[in-house]
Amino acid sequence: YLELSKIFRQNDDTFIDLLESLRNNTISIQQRDELNKFVQPNFDSKKNEGYIMLTTHNHKVDAINKEALAALVASEVILRADAIDDFPDKIFPIEADLKLKKGAQVMFVKNDTSAEKNFFNGKMGIVKSVSKNEVLVEFPEEKKVIEVERFEWKNIRYSVNESSKEIEEEVLGTFTQFPLKLAWAITVHKSQGLTFDKAAIDVSQVFMPGQAYVALSRLRSLNGLILLSPLTMNGISNDR
Repeated sequence: YLELSKIFRQNDDTFIDLLESLRNNTISIQQRDELNKFVQPNFDSKKNEGYIMLTTHNHKVDAINKEALAALVASEVILRADAIDDFPDKIFPIEADLKLKKGAQVMFVKNDTSAEKNFFNGKMGIVKSVSKNEVLVEFPEEKKVIEVERFEWKNIRYSVNESSKEIEEEVLGTFTQFPLKLAWAITVHKSQGLTFDKAAIDVSQVFMPGQAYVALSRLRSLNGLILLSPLTMNGISNDR
């Protein structure tokens, strides 16, 4: 049995202690009250650049992203994915039809494998320009604009070679698309593994153990935290 003990995402002791209490279901009334100082019920993440909203339900996320995209005056461009051979739509990593406009807030869904390392899974940016064949994304805080390349995902079947006993891979099909998604909002579930500098968090309707912990622990520090509703003690649970 191995338990990972080193924390990489946060280095603020107050925030780390709070997250540990949340994770272990030992959060105190004082810690809850400290968290609730970050409540801003009327905060609009769509009007505050760089903030992503974390919420619990897909329908909320879809509505927020569609509404924010529709509010932009630029022309909409639909970027269609290229699925070849055996790559069923149920395992598409992102939308086959990616709808973007200049000014859209987006998030990368892959790490940059080039030497430049311009982006990582979860990094936020703003669409500077978009056409059928080119997407330029700006990182305002870095004063930097990059051209985004299409990325290829592979549907791989693994098998054991009976003679060598080694694992072999067979590529059944591929899916090629720009590694981006609209990012005014995302579900807590889809945020697992991601890191954000700024987030507006709505955990008023948590329905699974650990959801509140997962949402809050996506942040590097308390400085980027906005809570859209007060945290209630009965909304925090974990799974032994």
